[in-house]
Amino acid sequence: MSQESRSGIEVTGSVFAGASRPGDFAWMIEQPEYADTLFIFNDNEEQFRAFLAGDPSGCAPGGGNAVIRPWRCHDPPRAAGIPTGVAGAGYDALSDDVRRTIDLAIDHIASLLASGRYTRVLYSAADSGGDLGTGIFSVAPEVRRCIVDRLEALRRP
Repeated sequence: MSQESRSGIEVTGSVFAGASRPGDFAWMIEQPEYADTLFIFNDNEEQFRAFLAGDPSGCAPGGGNAVIRPWRCHDPPRAAGIPTGVAGAGYDALSDDVRRTIDLAIDHIASLLASGRYTRVLYSAADSGGDLGTGIFSVAPEVRRCIVDRLEALRRP
């Protein structure tokens, strides 16, 4: 994909600090000032793969920031998921399979950004340092770092 099609992409971690304010993706996605934003939520691998296969269960709302999962099925999509766990548990290591799953999600996000519809990408951050925020799954630090690094690589000046 060309650099031009992805120019001006800002990637930022957003810390949840309460309902109906910045950091609350369910609230933010409804606000007009975020119309140019692609929201990244923590997905589970099963529903991520269901979405890729066209199964409607891949669009069902989830817990935590995955409450915005239905927005990935809007036209145009306003959200995209990155798996942080499978079978009800967070990824406990950055295995080759986990890395491939993350890469698949990042490729999907990159294809959405190539549309030119978005100037911002927001992901859930644990703190102002930018570590990936996780609330439902306990996710290995190297997995969280990989996800944030891959998202930040999408940034364009």
